[in-house]
Amino acid sequence: MAYEFYNNTLTVPAALLYEDGEILTKPNYDKLCRVGKIRKARDARGLGNYALVEFDTIPERFRVKIIKKLGYPPKKQVQHQILKYRQTDYEAVDYFATYMVDENRTLSPEHQEQYVADAEMLQALDAYIKEMKMFRKSRGGTITKVWAEAAKALAEVKEQTGHKLPGTDRRLRDKLEAFQKDGYKSLISEKFLGKNAAKVKDAQQEAFLRSLLRDHRNLDNEQIARLYEHTAKVTGWKCLTASSIGNYRKLWKLYTYGGNHGEKSFDNSIGMQVKRTAPSSPLLYWTLDGWDAELYYQKTDDKGTTYHNRLTMVVVLDPSLKYPIGYAIGQVENAALIQAAVRNAILHTEELFGAKHKVLQLQSDNYAKGKMMPIYKAASEVYIPAKVGNAKAKIIEPWFGYFNKKYCQLMPNWSGHGVKAAKQPNPEYLQKIKASFPDEFGCIAQLTAFIEREREELRDKFLQAYAEMPEDAKKMVTEQEFLLHFGQETGYLNSRSHSGIAPKIEGVRYYYDSFDSNFRRYDHLSWKIKYNPDDLTQVLAYNEENQLSFLLQQKHEQPMALYDRKEGDGEQLQLVRSFNKEIKNQILDVQAEDARLVNEFFTDYKELEGSLVKTLLTDSRGQHKDRKNAKRLQPAQKMIEKQKIKEAKATERDWSQSQEEYLKQKVNLNKYLDHE
Repeated sequence: MAYEFYNNTLTVPAALLYEDGEILTKPNYDKLCRVGKIRKARDARGLGNYALVEFDTIPERFRVKIIKKLGYPPKKQVQHQILKYRQTDYEAVDYFATYMVDENRTLSPEHQEQYVADAEMLQALDAYIKEMKMFRKSRGGTITKVWAEAAKALAEVKEQTGHKLPGTDRRLRDKLEAFQKDGYKSLISEKFLGKNAAKVKDAQQEAFLRSLLRDHRNLDNEQIARLYEHTAKVTGWKCLTASSIGNYRKLWKLYTYGGNHGEKSFDNSIGMQVKRTAPSSPLLYWTLDGWDAELYYQKTDDKGTTYHNRLTMVVVLDPSLKYPIGYAIGQVENAALIQAAVRNAILHTEELFGAKHKVLQLQSDNYAKGKMMPIYKAASEVYIPAKVGNAKAKIIEPWFGYFNKKYCQLMPNWSGHGVKAAKQPNPEYLQKIKASFPDEFGCIAQLTAFIEREREELRDKFLQAYAEMPEDAKKMVTEQEFLLHFGQETGYLNSRSHSGIAPKIEGVRYYYDSFDSNFRRYDHLSWKIKYNPDDLTQVLAYNEENQLSFLLQQKHEQPMALYDRKEGDGEQLQLVRSFNKEIKNQILDVQAEDARLVNEFFTDYKELEGSLVKTLLTDSRGQHKDRKNAKRLQPAQKMIEKQKIKEAKATERDWSQSQEEYLKQKVNLNKYLDHE
């Protein structure tokens, strides 16, 4: 191992630093590379390549050890000796400029330039080899290493000259011999040669080679070349080099890409994409997705403090103005976080437009689609999931990049653009300031402030666009729908009693009831109570087993004393009385209908005449009570009649008159007047 100049930079092989442990250990080397103390000039990628590190970036204490081992590094030469033999080849320029790939196509300017450089350097190589051999023979030296030295010389000027000649002495010798035999044509890639020069000529050869190229195991060019060679020996086909295989791979990419990468990748990369326009108005189309926010926060637990934690943010985007209509922030993306984001979107429409709205069309990815389907359908007229694997269908993906750059990147705890991005924050500086990172609540506050700022910038335009949209496109979410799908639960079951339903919500007892008489038909059931903490005037009673739900109103509290009555108390009292009267009438209607049907029943079945069951159900007059019951119920009937008369009189007087009469008879007003 020795010093090398790579891209005009002095380097040493990376393995030199750690292979024998004399300079440093492999873990220490990896750590220094990771924190940027040692910078790689080249990775060990590609056939025959090995990693190189920049000599000047190696810490001083290790450079001393390298110099002891290799000696002082060489000084950079101004010009390599082989370049003295290079001359401009105008004949090559003309040949490649006029070469026709087919009837209508010439070589690209880039290929022309490369082939001219290859031709000039091969001619320089030939002159260099001859001169070196003559020089060494004249001095009595050996010529066995001339080709190896020539190959190294060509490699050192590769970037400077732009040639793409082989890097090994054997292949370089073959390349020069082919050039001397076939001339400029030998430099042209097989994919640019005419049909007659192709080694794969018939349909069977093409089908066989394409089958290998599209194999799901993604065989590389060398592997396919070996497999093809084995078959070619049997069939008499010409063998193919790995380079030729690579050319055919490019030529038949359309037919092999799907086999290598799958249908989803094919659709995204090869298939035709649909060009779409943004919605013309708000509330026509929403899209949602989750994103790992590029902001670090610190978290302390029993194991200690960690500084590289990140939150997940689910955003519901209205693409008409790229307005973040809804969002939710949490630890991980899950069904609950998605539901919270959709809930926030619906509540935000109420803030903006005065009523809860749903969107005409909603799109999301397929995460937790089964569990989220009722939520999506409640929030939209039409739900259409994005095609599995088709990330391009979601406009929200680039919006996250915009949001990250506009807001998150300006924060000191910014984590970067993603693992694969080139521009990343300085890891050393992040390490120094990590103690200043906010905690989880501080990070949530950052993201919330950014979303609200983005909303504020777009709010006026969004409201104007809503005012101009067609009325038939505005769809509302009923309170019952909202509470059913987005309401919070008390965690307990409640049953109706004489005072209604009385759940405890956040430690406070509330009383609710319904003016829907059907609610009382299910007094035998228990109910989950769903509520909106921002509006406790109504809740939803929900029985999951029977799929029943009723919207309940908070009970109006009537003052015991007439004196304490306020405006509206009388109306609320009358609502209750009217409801009770109506429900009694419904009961009487059912009883009357039952009586009619029972009489018809006994008329149809004469054989039941005088039976015990008929005696129990009806008397000779066809009533629903026998004579004994009639006597027992007479006092109760009189009380009901008196109550009806009393209620009728009460409704004839307005509230102000009744209050005035009461005050005149019962209250001494002078007791409530202040005298100076």
